[in-house]
Amino acid sequence: MKAFLQRLFKFAAYTAAGVVIMLAIAVGLFRLFLPRLPQYQEDIKDWASAAIGMEVEFSGMDARWGLSGPELEFYDAELYRASTQTRVIAADRVRVSVALTRLLFEEELAIDRIVVSETSIEVRQLDDGRWWVQGAPADELLGKRTGGDGRLPEIEVIGEDVEILLLQPGDARPRYFALPGVTVSIDENRIAFDADVRLPDELGRQLSASATQLLTLPQEARQWNVIIEADDINLGGWSDLRLAGDRGVLSGTGDVALSVSYARGRVRNASADVDFANVELEQGELFDLGGRFELNVADDGWLIAAERFQITRADRQWPEASLRAEVSTDDDGQLLMMDVRASYLDLQDAGLFMSVLGAEQQQQVATLGPSGVVRDLIATVSDIDSESPRFDVAARLENCGMAADGKRPGVRGFSGVVRANRLGGSVEIRSADMIVDAPEFLSEPIDIVSAEGIVIWRSTDRSTTVVSDSIRLRNDIFDSQSNVQVIIDAEGSSPVVDLDSTWSVSNVAAMKRYIPQKIIKPKLYDWLQMALVKGSIPTGTTSLNGPLDKFPYDDGDGRFLVEAAVRNLTFKYHPRWPAAVQSDMDVVLDKMRLYSVRNRSFSAGNQTVDAKIEIAELRDPVLTIGAFSTGTLETIRSFSAQSPIADVFGGQLDRISVSGEASYTLDLKVPLKNSKQFEFTSRVRSNNGTIALKGFKPPLTDLIGEVTITRDTISSASLGGRFLGEEVAIDLATSDDPQFSVIASTAGSVTSGAIVADLGLPLQGLISGFTNYEARILFPRGKQATPSPLTIQIDSELDGLGLDLPEPVGKPADTPMQIRGDIRFLPGGKKIESAGVADNDIAWQVGFRRSNDAWDFDRGVLALGSDPIQPAETRGLHIRGTTSTVRLDDWLNLSRSGDREIGTADRIRSIDLVIADLFAIGQHLEGHHVRVDRSARDWLVQVDGDNVVGSLFVPYDFTSERAMVLEMTRLQLPGDEESPDEVSKPDPRKLPPITLTAEEFALGDRQLGAVELRLVRVEGGLEATTMTTTDDTFEISGTGRWVVDESDPLGSRTSTTATLTSTNVMQTMSRLNFTPGIASDQMSASVNLSWSGGPRADFLDVLDGEVSVQFGNGQLEEVEPGAGRIFGLMSIVALPRRLSLDFRDVFSKGFGFDKIAGTFRIVDGESYTCDLSLEGPAADIGIVGRTGLATRDYDQAAIISANFGNTLPIVGAVVAGPQVAAALLIFSQIFKKPLQEVGQVYYGISGSWDEPVVDSTNAATFASRGELAGCVPATD
Repeated sequence: MKAFLQRLFKFAAYTAAGVVIMLAIAVGLFRLFLPRLPQYQEDIKDWASAAIGMEVEFSGMDARWGLSGPELEFYDAELYRASTQTRVIAADRVRVSVALTRLLFEEELAIDRIVVSETSIEVRQLDDGRWWVQGAPADELLGKRTGGDGRLPEIEVIGEDVEILLLQPGDARPRYFALPGVTVSIDENRIAFDADVRLPDELGRQLSASATQLLTLPQEARQWNVIIEADDINLGGWSDLRLAGDRGVLSGTGDVALSVSYARGRVRNASADVDFANVELEQGELFDLGGRFELNVADDGWLIAAERFQITRADRQWPEASLRAEVSTDDDGQLLMMDVRASYLDLQDAGLFMSVLGAEQQQQVATLGPSGVVRDLIATVSDIDSESPRFDVAARLENCGMAADGKRPGVRGFSGVVRANRLGGSVEIRSADMIVDAPEFLSEPIDIVSAEGIVIWRSTDRSTTVVSDSIRLRNDIFDSQSNVQVIIDAEGSSPVVDLDSTWSVSNVAAMKRYIPQKIIKPKLYDWLQMALVKGSIPTGTTSLNGPLDKFPYDDGDGRFLVEAAVRNLTFKYHPRWPAAVQSDMDVVLDKMRLYSVRNRSFSAGNQTVDAKIEIAELRDPVLTIGAFSTGTLETIRSFSAQSPIADVFGGQLDRISVSGEASYTLDLKVPLKNSKQFEFTSRVRSNNGTIALKGFKPPLTDLIGEVTITRDTISSASLGGRFLGEEVAIDLATSDDPQFSVIASTAGSVTSGAIVADLGLPLQGLISGFTNYEARILFPRGKQATPSPLTIQIDSELDGLGLDLPEPVGKPADTPMQIRGDIRFLPGGKKIESAGVADNDIAWQVGFRRSNDAWDFDRGVLALGSDPIQPAETRGLHIRGTTSTVRLDDWLNLSRSGDREIGTADRIRSIDLVIADLFAIGQHLEGHHVRVDRSARDWLVQVDGDNVVGSLFVPYDFTSERAMVLEMTRLQLPGDEESPDEVSKPDPRKLPPITLTAEEFALGDRQLGAVELRLVRVEGGLEATTMTTTDDTFEISGTGRWVVDESDPLGSRTSTTATLTSTNVMQTMSRLNFTPGIASDQMSASVNLSWSGGPRADFLDVLDGEVSVQFGNGQLEEVEPGAGRIFGLMSIVALPRRLSLDFRDVFSKGFGFDKIAGTFRIVDGESYTCDLSLEGPAADIGIVGRTGLATRDYDQAAIISANFGNTLPIVGAVVAGPQVAAALLIFSQIFKKPLQEVGQVYYGISGSWDEPVVDSTNAATFASRGELAGCVPATD
């Protein structure tokens, strides 16, 4: 800009000189040529062109006499360069005034005034930075024009309505500067320039400029004095002009008043008053700037100063400050002295002026990141080029700081007073909320709430001594007070330090971040970060004495000792071992040895006193711990479960519960460079402990002995206890099995009482005696791809232990039965499995699942026989295989006896058994295949064998209305002659409705044909609404009830009413497994019976009721004694053989009959009849007496009376008397006709049904049997 103004001034001066010459000539000739002016226009052009060195063109001219003298006025005047014919100036009008006084008194034609109106000047900046004016280089615009004596002519040049067009590289259009008036005046005393400029909108409102130079001074003393005043200028717009380079102002507005003295090619003095608002040098950083600035430049130095200097930002404002910088130089310009003073400096605002700095300086300031306030700064430096410059510095610092960079530490918030000179100095520290950042040493900055103290140093030619007395640093974490002396040798040897410090730490966890990460081993640093979990250090001391290059003084060249009393420390010394808590520990760091021998701590509930903890060499850190701890077995178990000891037991220690007093030792060695390669030995001592496996009820008690554990081995010494009430010896050893790490072996004995009471098996009264066993607990090896389960293996011969259980499980006490099994506690703690085998061909494989903190049966298989066991695919118990004998009633009775609630039936999912001998509900079934499966609401029972083929649907809930349905192809109930008869007392109210259909039904050998039975529930029990059997020759139909009867000894009573009809008595009797004895096509029978209890095989003993039978005409067949079963009520079939012997003539034509009928009264299983009769063509037979239905015997008598035309021989004595009368009465009641006095025969019938005895008797016997049956009143 300065060069431009110089060129512009030269241009104006040369132009004025040319005009003056032209006008001088014109004024001289004015009076001569004025009348003839038009005739000499061309001559005037030539004269003007010669006078100014440019060709002058104008369209017209005029002359007048003005106030100052004669004037010439040129219209449309233009000046051209003669060499290039390019136009320099084009003006609407140019007026030239002739100096009248010089013309009159000196007779010299001179121009003293030029007025140029309405012209424009183009000023252009080229890409290379050069300036061109009106299309030509500015420095070539005009040559130097002076008078013959070297003086400038006296002249005044005035511009009116001048427009300057400014073009810079990249401009699409020019900027327009309007100059309403500009004046350049030259006289013998001075040169003066005044201009008013209306600025473009983007530059502001207006600007006024003036410049003067006194010509009365010698040439060497002359200077230009320039004054510029601008109002409402826009700094951003001026910055866009790039007049001072690319670094500019982004925005800002305000006023400026500038005064500059310029001489000999440089500024000598300058001052400026500024008041700017919203100044923006950096994007987004706005501030206001005000104050007065002064610059003085002398040959021997310079001075720059600011008064009332003030920066105002949105969040803070400077007070009016005074700034001063003075520099003295020698003749060569070398710096001799510098003096800097400032009443106030806000270092953080240095960033506002980054754009005015070079790239390197910007990077330095950005890296330094200064902050804080400096007050009353005085800094003087002299003898700068000497080896020992002199300096004197003093300042008050408030919250000052700088950023850390590389090895240079950083600080924020430092406050204090600094004084320093070449001989020494001091720093008074008065800081609050200070932050120290030393990234070379610390991973994060340190917050210091308060820093107080004085640091003093003294310098001599030989050394510098730094001394501090009681420097206190404090924050929420630590508090320290230190005295230090540092001697720094001038010859460069290592500083010698003498430091004594006392300190405390309130929070060890927070203090960890102050551990110097960069100067200690990474693994050691990581270990300290892990180990120091929480705690405090109420007192600590540090002592450091010696040359720093000898640190840590391994050879005794100095002393480094740190002692700390740590309290309530949580010490996590290894990631895999439980932390020591509530630790009180005296820690010593002596050189590079870190150790503690006085301490007290708890770890997982165990107390440790004076453990030896040591890292012997921090540069090669290996942690060693030797500790003796006391506690309980539970706290030691908890400690072990949280440590690598658990690996030895396969992580199964959580499945163990223990109690009792115990102690242990631990010797641990951890190389911190590779902490995974630790080694340990632990010895656990139990004095009277108890141990149990979760999910396995009985505990091991009175545990005494010692267990030694290392990372790879385990062993025991004198270890024993009591299990199931008996003493056991225990041996712990390392397993050779790759799946298991530890085997706990034990041998002992167990009594039946302990099995019931301690194992909790529901076998009370079912086992007796005792037996020996061997057991092993196998702890899985850790870190397996497929973890093995914790396993208990049990072996026993069961010799001496009796099992009073139904077949096929039971055995006598003196019969051994090898049993081998295991219990596996699967990983995760949610499942238990067990498998085993016994010598009686019973094997099992079962699983249990933990749910809601309780164990429940999940799935399993009970296998009988020799076939390999297959795992269960679905939940529940699956019983499979082949067995010789199953007595269902025994098992049902077992489940119902006592208060047991085995719940096995609830767990059974399926049964698939081939049973050689199945005893069930009074039946003995041989060789049957039984399958049982669960459905949604019922058991589905499928039976397949010689006796039974079909399906049963048994509801789970007998209290529901679902019926038990039996759909049988064949149902033959053979009975059970082997099992003892026992009277049961079932409650019919607890049974479901029952529906039975069978295509083939039999009771023993009695074939009943197809059967349909339907039992429904009624109040008190069950009622048979349908009860039918259908065979080829007979049919039975009836109803029945089985209801509760509290008066009955068995609590219930059964009753039935039925009828039987037959069309072929011989075949019917044969189907019913009776020796036929009677041949007839007609038979009917009706029964009305009841008995105590429910349906059962032994009901005949307690049978009550009435039976009536009737046969149509037919024939009695002789039955040989012992020939087979006969129909017990029909004792009449026992007579034909005897009668055929005694009355061959009478019965020579056979034993035909017209009718057989009888009624039987049954009481408690004894049947009484008074009217069993046979009416035939040859004779009539009547029978009275008793027959035992349960005892199967006869006590009866028969009377045979011949019909008309037949005579029976007398086979017995004729007896008269009341017996005869009774016999006659009974006969008449049977046959409804009187008995003849002669012609009758009496027989007695006795013996069993299968071997009846028929003997002759008399009427008295007949009468007595009638009395027995209640046919007639008894006689005395």
